[in-house]
Amino acid sequence: MLTETVNPLKNHSVPDWRRFFSGTDHRWAMGLRRGDLTGFLSPSEFAADLFAERARWLADDPQAYAALTPAAEPSLAETIELARTLGVEIDSTLSSWEQLLSLGRFWDTDVVWLVADEVGMYRVAGGVVCVPSSWALQDKLGRTLSETHRHVPGLNTALDRQIETFLQKLVPGEAWLRENVGYSRSSERNQHPNRPRRPLDAAVSSDEVWVRLEHQMLLKLPLSNSLLFGIRVEVVPLRRVLDSPQAAADLTRLLVTIPPEAAEYKGITTARGAIVSLIQQPTI
Repeated sequence: MLTETVNPLKNHSVPDWRRFFSGTDHRWAMGLRRGDLTGFLSPSEFAADLFAERARWLADDPQAYAALTPAAEPSLAETIELARTLGVEIDSTLSSWEQLLSLGRFWDTDVVWLVADEVGMYRVAGGVVCVPSSWALQDKLGRTLSETHRHVPGLNTALDRQIETFLQKLVPGEAWLRENVGYSRSSERNQHPNRPRRPLDAAVSSDEVWVRLEHQMLLKLPLSNSLLFGIRVEVVPLRRVLDSPQAAADLTRLLVTIPPEAAEYKGITTARGAIVSLIQQPTI
């Protein structure tokens, strides 16, 4: 039984900013808490728009947004059964690949599966990710979580042991939630690396700063014992942060204290001073 019921998207028009801006200096943190599986995976209020967008990307370039190794096929089957309990019907007579694409079109949650190898290390084995935040699913295949995080400056040093301990103790069927935040000069949800866009820089204006609120879920599937990683992305303009003086102050603190290498990873090296000025002297 879950001890806390949390649906991070139910009232997405008024985000819980403290989930994204903790009110402390920048630091990498797991920030995991037990959550409501059904609440996270149920269709969001902007699902209709997302379905159309997801169908477009999967039609244009399915190999860029979906991947399925043989090791992930049991995870796919188990996830499809989970989706059916939430009203998502997938034709079981289709091939595994076509079922994966159907899941991507008719479920507005991006999913990635991690499957344990022969020594118990979880490795990325497949998924469908239609609205990535500057990363490509194909690049992650076969990697452990530690390897996928290697390019994030300081994260493995801070959290690698905690993550591994948590995964070993994860109870099947329990959903765990966390949030992550990113920044962009584009309001588009899909920011796959193969879609060029203007970077944030010192000349950015108030209407060009978008905050990417990433809601994440981790679930150990009971039958396959693989890990289901769910992702939902909400893109909001900076002005929505400024509606909350506390959120604006907390964001400023994060931007001011983020180390140079982490700022580079977040894509805000030359822009963060300008963003702080926009927050402190808003013209929005």
